[in-house]
Amino acid sequence: MVYRHSPLQLSFESFGAGLSTPLSSNNEWVQLAEVMPWKALDEAYQLEFTKNAGRAAKPFRLLYGAILIQQRMGLTDRGVVAAIRDTPALQYFIGLSEYKAVEPFNYSSLAHFRKRIADISELIMNIMNDTVRAKIEALVPFKVDTITDATAVPVKIKYPQDTVLLN
Repeated sequence: MVYRHSPLQLSFESFGAGLSTPLSSNNEWVQLAEVMPWKALDEAYQLEFTKNAGRAAKPFRLLYGAILIQQRMGLTDRGVVAAIRDTPALQYFIGLSEYKAVEPFNYSSLAHFRKRIADISELIMNIMNDTVRAKIEALVPFKVDTITDATAVPVKIKYPQDTVLLN
């Protein structure tokens, strides 16, 4: 199967040009679409396609965005496709160039997509974690050395039952 890049999406100001009401920049899906590392995730998804034959796969942002919407809203596969069909902000989030009142894909595509990304799920998670870490470090200029888990304690801390603490 072959994978082709999809063109970059228009800005959200020009997305809803055909609608009577344009998209708001305060919409949570518009804001989330701006912070997602779509390009890095798309490059990781390309690793799944080694052959140059077959029908082209759907864009990564289209299906992964739909899965994120599904998880956030607690919908079924059919429900998420219907919600995307009815909501311009969700269509913007999944990378469509303009709003259309038709289903952008069949609900069964999500099941096939989940199988395909199972091999690269750890890579996707690492990309997302690196992005979040970079944004936090940009907000916090100094490095904070904190213990986030009881199993990850510094070596300097001794156990209470150590006899070295008595001296």
